[in-house]
Amino acid sequence: MMANPLSYLHEQIEEWRAEGTYQRLRVLQSASAAESRFDGKQVVNLASNNYLGLTTHPKLREAAIEATRKYGVGSGAVRTISAP
Repeated sequence: MMANPLSYLHEQIEEWRAEGTYQRLRVLQSASAAESRFDGKQVVNLASNNYLGLTTHPKLREAAIEATRKYGVGSGAVRTISAP
């Protein structure tokens, strides 16, 4: 039986935990706003780029929905990845 080629990732995470350097990803459970819900707690969100409040602006949300309907949506890469 072949060993799992990704087993080193588990080992690395365990090493970080043992060293106390592992950082668990926080779960955002509300809109990214000045006050947000993370991991079941309402907190002041100081880790967002949404300092202008644009992620929840009704006109911008509607424009994003319309653009999704028109052009679709999906993950992508930086434009320079396919540069000649």
